[in-house]
Order: sequence, then structure tokens, then C-alpha cells
Amino acid sequence: MNKIIESFKNKKVRYGSFSTLMIIIAVAILILINLVAERLNIKADMTVNKTYSISDESKDILSALNEDVTIYALARTGEEESMFSSAVGQLTFKELLTQYERISGRISVEYRDPYLYPTFAEQYADADTTVPINSVIVVGAKRHKVILPTEMITTDYDMNSFQEYVTTIDIEPRITNAINYVTAESTSVVYSVSGTNEAPLPDTLKSQISMANYDIKDVDITLSDIPEDATILFVTQPSRDWTAQAAEKVRVYLQNGGRAVFAISFVGDSMPNLNGVLETYGVTIGEYIVLEGSSDHYVMSNPMYMVPDVADHDITKSIRERSYRPMMIQSSGVEQTTVKKNSITVEPILTTSDLAYGKTNTQATTIQKEPDDVDGPITMMAAVTDSYYTDEQHVTKLVVIANASFTSEQVNEIMGGANFLLLVDSLNWLQDKDDTVFIPSKSPESTATLTMTQNQVVMFAFLSAITVPLSIVAVGLFVWLRRRHS
Repeated sequence: MNKIIESFKNKKVRYGSFSTLMIIIAVAILILINLVAERLNIKADMTVNKTYSISDESKDILSALNEDVTIYALARTGEEESMFSSAVGQLTFKELLTQYERISGRISVEYRDPYLYPTFAEQYADADTTVPINSVIVVGAKRHKVILPTEMITTDYDMNSFQEYVTTIDIEPRITNAINYVTAESTSVVYSVSGTNEAPLPDTLKSQISMANYDIKDVDITLSDIPEDATILFVTQPSRDWTAQAAEKVRVYLQNGGRAVFAISFVGDSMPNLNGVLETYGVTIGEYIVLEGSSDHYVMSNPMYMVPDVADHDITKSIRERSYRPMMIQSSGVEQTTVKKNSITVEPILTTSDLAYGKTNTQATTIQKEPDDVDGPITMMAAVTDSYYTDEQHVTKLVVIANASFTSEQVNEIMGGANFLLLVDSLNWLQDKDDTVFIPSKSPESTATLTMTQNQVVMFAFLSAITVPLSIVAVGLFVWLRRRHS
């Protein structure tokens, strides 16, 4: 025992013991920090698209809730933590739902095993439909919304490996907009016009519109009247002109405060009945094809693949904030008529450069500007408002896009979703809505990368290059001084 006590009087032993103690203290501090961080749920999501956390847009919606909402997740008992694990990683789906509860006391999350509660989902299913496992049901006081697993996870098939793989994750956009939907005072119905072989809306665009809390239906204006619940008509490119009767139905609808989107272009044949409806509101589709003369305003070395200038407008707020640029392929122009009512306002949304021109001879063998061509700049998208008073205020709104390909899924993908975002924002403007949020889809876990901002780079550089070395020097200096004076 005496030998052990004497050994501690040795300088080497004392210094070694001190170093060991410092290491133990440092490890204990790290363990304590981790325990506190885990206890307080302090985490930092540094993936490029915030795969493991909900966005600020969702947080804003949740903080404004004034009624209770219940989120039911249909999962097998014991498998709640692995829902969509192949796409978003273990625990991620459950953690996302937990974050909804944590941010708002109005949100509660419950899991239901379809095998233990076989009839639970039936009360929320539409006629002749079922709600499959891994679905999510968002229930509010006024209504509910069912989110299918295929709507939250988008997959594709690899023809080389013959395996299915995840392309996008829409869990947060679907759930947040479902919360918005079930708590909204009322809902809007968008009717896609058909009857003259119109171009159908792609499923991806329908999905975006649905996520923005619009119901989507079809109406054949050649056979049916426009339904009373129609809040917006969506007109895409017809293969032939409307009949006079169909055009009159749309005109009467608009005159009674209707709202509509027109995404059509000149394709070689005049459409006097359809254009006659637009002319009532001071605009018409120009009978020419636009070519862009500025290389800053087109892509793929093709002057008809145009990236127009974006005006400052309520419709364009989202894409301007995100620096998105929409694209138009083989577009016409939105022309203002020489005579229009004083109550009508036409606001350009997307325009060409001054160097653009409209090719009036679509059979021309040259793309060079000719004397009869229309001079730029040319408006290719416009917002039209007709507001006047009688015994009450009457407001009709149109969004006119002189481009049939604007609703194309392929064109939208090229520009990172800018076209569809602009279309959804157009619907919101038509309905005077500002409560719809746009949350981009997220990438699968396998493609998520660690990306740091410049501030984060500076912070970690400061820690690694200055703070840590100085700490080591300080500890060494402290030990050296202790030794010197011992």
C-alpha cells in the first residue's frame, strides 16, 4: 500500500494521472452533451433538401392552426417505425409525423393497424374504393382527406436492373396541404374543359393542383352545362374550334363572375368561337409563332424553346422568390384588342425580350425576321381582370397563356417544376387565395447529400482550424505551468 501511495508522488505518474483525468472529463462532457441534446431533441438536418425535417412553410401553417386535426397512419403493429423505410430511411416517416405534433399542440398522430381495426378506414373511403395499408388519413372538424401511399412516394422502373426505385418523396407536401384542406372554410373545384378533343391535364399537374387543395373534375361543354360548383375552368388546347353553343356557355359563366385559365396557342387554324370568348375580355391569341432573338432568353440552341422574363405580380411571387424560370415551346402571343371595356385590366406576366418576333407565315422556309412579322417584346402570358359595380361588385378573372405546351410534364421537368408552380399560383390568384403552400418534393435517402452553406463552412473551419488547436495549446500550457511550479 505504501508503495502505491509513494508512486503518486512521482511526477510522471502525477502527470499521467492528470492527462487520464482530462480525457475522462472530456469524454464525460461529450456524453453529457449528447444526452442533453437527445433529451431536448436538439438535432440539425444538414441534408441538401432537408430530408429529415419539415419545412418552414409547414411550420407556418401549423402555427396558424385554430382547430384540432388528427393524423391517422395505417400501419401494422410493430412496423410503425419502418413505414416507407426503403424510401426515406428507418424512423424518418414516424419522426416527420412526430415533428408535426411537436410543433403544434393542435396536431395529434395515431397509428391504426388495419388488421386489428379492419373497418376503421371504411368510414373515410369513397364509394367502391378501399384505403390500403400505409395510407394516411387527415381528419379535421369539417372534412377529411385520404393520402394513398402511391401519392406520397413516386416510383419508376429501371429497365436495366428490372427493379423499381423511388424517384420523389411527397410525404410532407401531401400531409401539410391535407391539413390546410381539412381546416379550410370552403373548397374550390377546378373543371378541366373537354368536348373538342382538348389536351388532357397530365397526372403530375393534377397531383400538384390536388395538393393545393383543389378538387379536379371534367366537364364536356358540348354536352353539359357548366356545373354550379365550378370555381375555375381550365381550358387546354382543343383540336378544333368550339361550337357557338359551347362558347356561349363559357361566356355566360365568365360574365357571372367566373374564373378561368386558358393554355392555348395558334396551331395554324383560326378558332373564332374560342377567341371570341377571350375578345370579350380584351385579349386574343395572336396568329403567329414566337421566335426569341436573344440568346439569354432561349435554351438548347432553339429560339422556340423560350425562357421569358417574369413580371413582378402576385402570380409570380413564388417562382421569383425561388429564382425559378418557366419555359415555353412554340408559343404564340397574348394580343390586346384595340377596343375593350374600361373595367378590364390586362397585366403581362411572361414576356419575351425586345429582340423576339412573331412569325406570321408559319410555312416560311426561314426563321429570320421578315417584314410582316410581329415585333417584340411579346406578351405570352397575361392576367386579365374585369371589375365593375352595379348593385354589387362583379369580378371576372382570367389567366391567358398563349402556349399549349405550358402544361406539358416534360417541359415542366426541364425547368425544375417552374411551369406547374406558376399554374398553381395562377389558380390561387384567380380564387384570391394565399393559404396554399408549395413544398418541393424530396429526394430518396440514397441521393441525399451533405451540403453546407458558406456560414456553416466558416463556422466549421473556425472550429477545426482555430478553436480546437487553441484549446489544445491552452491545455498544454496549463499542464506545462503546473509542472514548472510543482
